Amino acid sequence: MSLYDEKLIQYNFGAMKWTWDDDAVNSKIVTENVASVLVNKINRLQEETKTMLMVASCLGANFRKSAVVEVMKNISQAEMRGSMRSGSTESLLSSDHLSDSFTERAYETSIEEFEEEGLCEVDDEECRFMHDQIQSAAFELISPEKRESFRGRIGSILLRSLPPEELEASLFEVVGLLNCAASNITDGERDELAVMNLKAGIRASENAAFCAAKVYFKAGHGALGKGGWEGNIVPC
Repeated sequence: MSLYDEKLIQYNFGAMKWTWDDDAVNSKIVTENVASVLVNKINRLQEETKTMLMVASCLGANFRKSAVVEVMKNISQAEMRGSMRSGSTESLLSSDHLSDSFTERAYETSIEEFEEEGLCEVDDEECRFMHDQIQSAAFELISPEKRESFRGRIGSILLRSLPPEELEASLFEVVGLLNCAASNITDGERDELAVMNLKAGIRASENAAFCAAKVYFKAGHGALGKGGWEGNIVPC
């Protein structure tokens, strides 16, 4: 989108000249330059680190190392390659399953690279992207047409693999990821998605986050279809 399209520069017909806001234009240029630098920096990372960073970008500005590792252990290279933007897949590992070439130390090394490159702040188990532009640049590695299904796949992996206490702590994040792929789930998965949204909605209500609760309840009802909860057991 151009500066003109964003109305940062306009033609003043009365004065018969172009006018613009210097601060707004400079801010736009700086933001785009930063984004370009970050994309180049991420593209120079080891492939293992790049794929882990791509997964992390789907988990939010703050994420847990264990969540990223669980996804990497349970996703195939074919899925990863198929989800990456064209041009980002040439040097991916040749093994059929990414976890085959990963050891626990390899995961730790990639997390350390996050921190060494100034991309993330790491505090034991908790990680945080240093800037939202970094998260956005990592997310850009995912092919636009695959983003929703990829996020849904991550949510499904976390739902199946996280320990109960960690899943409970990450309820909102996991449900949000699952909802990304709600339009492509099977009939057998709809009840489960509805129940997860119900749990998230109740938790949000208890926290007085009523707008968020409404979103979860609506998504849960939508997952069930026209019949709603009819014929289904609603968990307490």
